[in-house]
This record gives sequence, structure tokens and C-alpha cells, in this order.
Amino acid sequence: LAYIFKKETGQDIEAYAEEHLFKPLGIQHHWKRTYLGVVDTEGGLYLTGSDLAKIGYLYLHDGVWDGRRIVSEDWVKKSVTPATDTGWQGLKYGFKWWLYPRKGGELVWMGIGFGGQRLMVFPSEQLIVTFTGWDILKDIAFDAELADRAAAAVQSPGCPDRGR
Repeated sequence: LAYIFKKETGQDIEAYAEEHLFKPLGIQHHWKRTYLGVVDTEGGLYLTGSDLAKIGYLYLHDGVWDGRRIVSEDWVKKSVTPATDTGWQGLKYGFKWWLYPRKGGELVWMGIGFGGQRLMVFPSEQLIVTFTGWDILKDIAFDAELADRAAAAVQSPGCPDRGR
């Protein structure tokens, strides 16, 4: 993705993301580069759980952060709409989001990273869950099971908006 982005726009994707996403959201990050010096967009972005949750919060609020539009509402809606059925764990795929269909047709939006890194967004519960474990040697957890267990643990739906 970084190579295509650079080829098509002439810009470095990390510098672009820093200006348009990470800095506005107050996200501290490390993005490793390949041996060719290209940003590793496949599995090289390192975020804390709280910074990862900020991306979920941005999407829960249709691309608005602190009253400022960061991502277009149209893109948010399109990206969390199933574009294809993956045939893997019952998941669908949108634009850079894995989508888990729940009973009743609602979707859990997921960012699935290497080694067990996960961002799960439950829109109807206004719930964001992050997993930042690092387990690259064992079998990965099934994301559908993680989503079901997280949803079942919620005591009451909805989170108060604390000014963000």
C-alpha cells in the first residue's frame, strides 16, 4: 500500500498519516520500514491500545474528532460496509476493515493485526475493545469468538461522550 501511495501521490504515507491522522488524534506511533525504505503498511505500525482505540472512536463518530472532520462520513460508511465475503471465520471485508456479522445483522468492525493485535468496534453498544497481546507462535484466537465474548461482558450498552 505504501509503495502504491508513493507512486500515485508522490508522498510518503507515514508523513501524510502523521499530518492528517496521527497528529490530529494525538497518536504516538512507530512505523517500521522495509529494507527498501518503504513504510511497512502490511504489519509494521505500532500503537498503544489507547491510541488504537482513538481510531475506533473516530469511526464511531463518523470521522469527526474533537469537532473536526478528519475522515469523510461517506468514506467511513463505505469502509465499514461489506465489499466481499472472505470465507474466513465468517468475516466479511470492507475497505481495510474486517467485518463480523452478529445476530440481527449488525456488524463488528475489526482491525486485525499481526501477533494478536486487534481493534474491535461495536457500533450499537458504542464500545471499543483493543487487544495488544503479542503471541506469534501459537494459534491465533478466533476473532468471532473474541467479539462474542467481549459483547457478552458489557454490563450496559452505550458509553458517555466525555467531550471528544
